[in-house]
Amino acid sequence: MIELRRSPRVTVTWRSGVKLPDGRLILAKIVNISAEGVLLHTSENLIPQRSYPMLIEIPGIFQEAEIYKVSCKGLVRHAILSGEVYHVGIQLSEMSELHAELVVAWISKTAHLS
Repeated sequence: MIELRRSPRVTVTWRSGVKLPDGRLILAKIVNISAEGVLLHTSENLIPQRSYPMLIEIPGIFQEAEIYKVSCKGLVRHAILSGEVYHVGIQLSEMSELHAELVVAWISKTAHLS
């Protein structure tokens, strides 16, 4: 199979929250991440081409018990219902440079373990 993604993805099990336009916060599980986006699982459908405020909990590189709460925006690229869970591809933006570097460090760390 040919890989069409521009950035490599690594498998993770991180928690996330997505704020809906009506003010509700839905919880989601991030299952993989790249330098540009995430795939998350959630019980609620998110609308493609809509941007949502997000919070992602990213463990520290050296101290995984140290959790960074990262605010960003997520543009939904696709949402597919599989069973009772939506698989949602999200392009990340408006993340601080420091937090973006943390994501890249996680990708590098995981790639070296493979």
